[in-house]
Amino acid sequence: MLCGDLVHKQVRTLNWNREEAAAQLRLLVSHNLINDDSRVSESRDPRLFTAWSADDTTVANLCNTPSLAGQVLKRESTDSGWQVVVFDAAGRPVWMTDGRGTVQSLSYDELGRQMSGSEQLSGGAVRVSWRGEYGDAGPENDGSQDNNLRGMCVAQYDDGGLQVVNSVALSGTVLSGSQQFLASAEAQPDWPEADSDRQALLEATKYTTIALSDALGAPLVQTDAMGHQLAWQYDVSGRICSQAVTPAGGSKQTLLESVTWSEAGQVLEEVAGNGVTTVYSYEPETQWLVTVTAQRTDNTVLQALGYGYDNTGNVLSVSDGTVASRYWRNQATDGVRMFSYDALYQLVNATGRENATNTVMPYASLPAMAQPDSSQYVNYTRTYLYDDSGNLQTLTHTGAGNFTRKMTTETTSSRSVQQNDGGAQSPDDVAGWFDSNGNLRQLQAGSPPSGSLTAQQDALEWGGSDNLQSVTLLSRSSTDMSQNDREVYQYSGSSRVRKQTRTLVNGGSGLWAVDEVRYLAGMELRRSWQETVSGSSVTPGAVTEELHVVTGQAGRAGIRVLHWETGMPDDIPANDQVRWSVDDNIGSLSLELDVEGQVISREEYYPFGGTAVWSARSEVEADYKVVRYSGKERDGTGLYYYGHRYYAPWLCRWVSADPASEVDGLNLFRMVRNNPVSFSDYRGMLKTGEDARREVAKNFIVEAHMAPIETVSENNSVILSFREAGKYTIEALQRDAAAKGHNILEKTIKPSSLSSAYGERANEMEEKAKSAGLIGMVGHWVDIGNGTKEIKGIWVHDTLTHEDTVFKLSMDNAESLKSFKMQVTATRCITMPWGAISARS
Repeated sequence: MLCGDLVHKQVRTLNWNREEAAAQLRLLVSHNLINDDSRVSESRDPRLFTAWSADDTTVANLCNTPSLAGQVLKRESTDSGWQVVVFDAAGRPVWMTDGRGTVQSLSYDELGRQMSGSEQLSGGAVRVSWRGEYGDAGPENDGSQDNNLRGMCVAQYDDGGLQVVNSVALSGTVLSGSQQFLASAEAQPDWPEADSDRQALLEATKYTTIALSDALGAPLVQTDAMGHQLAWQYDVSGRICSQAVTPAGGSKQTLLESVTWSEAGQVLEEVAGNGVTTVYSYEPETQWLVTVTAQRTDNTVLQALGYGYDNTGNVLSVSDGTVASRYWRNQATDGVRMFSYDALYQLVNATGRENATNTVMPYASLPAMAQPDSSQYVNYTRTYLYDDSGNLQTLTHTGAGNFTRKMTTETTSSRSVQQNDGGAQSPDDVAGWFDSNGNLRQLQAGSPPSGSLTAQQDALEWGGSDNLQSVTLLSRSSTDMSQNDREVYQYSGSSRVRKQTRTLVNGGSGLWAVDEVRYLAGMELRRSWQETVSGSSVTPGAVTEELHVVTGQAGRAGIRVLHWETGMPDDIPANDQVRWSVDDNIGSLSLELDVEGQVISREEYYPFGGTAVWSARSEVEADYKVVRYSGKERDGTGLYYYGHRYYAPWLCRWVSADPASEVDGLNLFRMVRNNPVSFSDYRGMLKTGEDARREVAKNFIVEAHMAPIETVSENNSVILSFREAGKYTIEALQRDAAAKGHNILEKTIKPSSLSSAYGERANEMEEKAKSAGLIGMVGHWVDIGNGTKEIKGIWVHDTLTHEDTVFKLSMDNAESLKSFKMQVTATRCITMPWGAISARS
């Protein structure tokens, strides 16, 4: 129930909750304090509202201090700390600081485009962390116009190295781009002014990707940096209908043979290149996924998932018809999982099967692998208890190993840590486990953190933009991190581009084993080698294994092509091994299949992520499965990387606060509002799911645009608000509001909306919208009388103020449209820094 004031501002939200139908309902009140300018100045969740009602000195979850122009000048969150943003006269952010003492600043050119960004950590020196160059900076005959680079950001120097755009199609698709990595995997660069000085910080190798696209910008052929080629074909609606790969020096292999779609835009049938046919069925009225059946050409059924729902779309059961009843130590197990929820639709009970060898394991460990025909399974039950802020308080597990995991939550925030004999025992002890911005400082509950953690066991080190920089895996020195086993990361924008794991082999000789992953366009470059370190001298040895993993989506199925340049294990059947995956409703990889449709591995998951069932035909092949729960990569730390932050499945929560702030509620650590069976999180910012995606696609976005939009978002971290994950859309859907025509929503710019608004001028406006790159974006439509509306701006999302705002423009002013294209759509090509109005999905 929503309660508003006289100007329709939401003051209170009333919810009633209980865990069981027979239990007493209890009232939960969320509260907003409205200031004299009708702006929300304070927000409290039910837990802090109850405390505030008894003691009015209790802090709010969120406090906003606006500037005279109405922008958020300072925000104070009990979860993510405080941040201050200073804007210039044009409303652009120019200076920022936060509770950690980090200071960041941005500079712009005369056209308002970002030119550089600097960062200063608390007590440290100022460094230039980002520089950008634009295609119109050189002479007219430099080739930039022929390659459509005028106004585009063509070179980006950041904490991940250098990204360059060489050529762009008229549609905006990048046809050629290259990437250079930093010379050091653990460096924080300070980019100098001169290009020659910048090159000294980079490796000499350039990784270049080239592409061919159609007139609409859809890729037809892509050749990655190592020479592997992907090719696509499309149907008349612009949907992918087939896909193939040609590994470097190898022969062409079909990845996707065909796809059949429903009238509602849902995949009905996919035929993979290995002959396996996957059939999907949906509930006719709601379009909820009902069954997923994967079958080989010999009619062997590999997976037959069936989903049961309650009336609101929460998954109540998942069954796999291919799992026969099995018996182990007087227990019968089958392929049925059951779930129940409280009145807020938070998961409170789950049952299923697990490997009989599953016990209470270290957080970074997977359970012992079983053979595919094993009968050694037992039943499990998990129960979950939450506080009124949605923080998990207790997880109780009964099964192969019985345990209860308790969490301790800070009184005035949603910061929580696992409780054990050496960990936080009271809410007052929790604060030391987090830094001022809400970043967890240590993975494993144990001795309470103190001082600098960079050299302590399981310590997490965070960069100035709240990106995880390193995790200490094994501590040998309390003063010198270079002596410790560790996993380190580098990023370009909000995308990880490099991961390196360093393990000491021989301390006497300084011999280290190094495993590295470089994330390139459409592929992963994985290498292993040993190197000898003596002081500042590093002597690398020969690469013992080099693996190229060509990645992609073939319909719903994820594809990974494993191509070894050197060091291919003996137990791998053949080089250029293609692995097709069959996923579930939230994208978790349950089956891996080979070129003959044989099962490589099978995995089932507990709610919130841990592995319940794990079997494979070969331990060696199993070692190369890295994408697991929710379709995300699992690191050696046990954390899952989602793009904007990391997730700890054993804690059932994120290890840092939501970078999108309160778009998914006041609890910035909660995973998909504690409903992980029905929903997933695409990039680590807010919950999504088939329901949300389908509704928004139907009401706001042409269906054929969905795949390109998601690709742009994932690969380039752009932020133009397409409303797939827009704040207002998701909130409206959560309140069961009709998305189309809702009074706080605005329509996507597309031919039908332009036709209804502009009548005889519709064709003219459509051409202008296409030229400016407006098609598919959310327009700000203004009523000009007689029920007629015109576009007066574009809704964009500002990652600094964490607010949706309008980028004003005029459809009849060529300079206005040109300005929009140069300042906003140009940033689609490559990632811009932490500031900027860009485009978020």
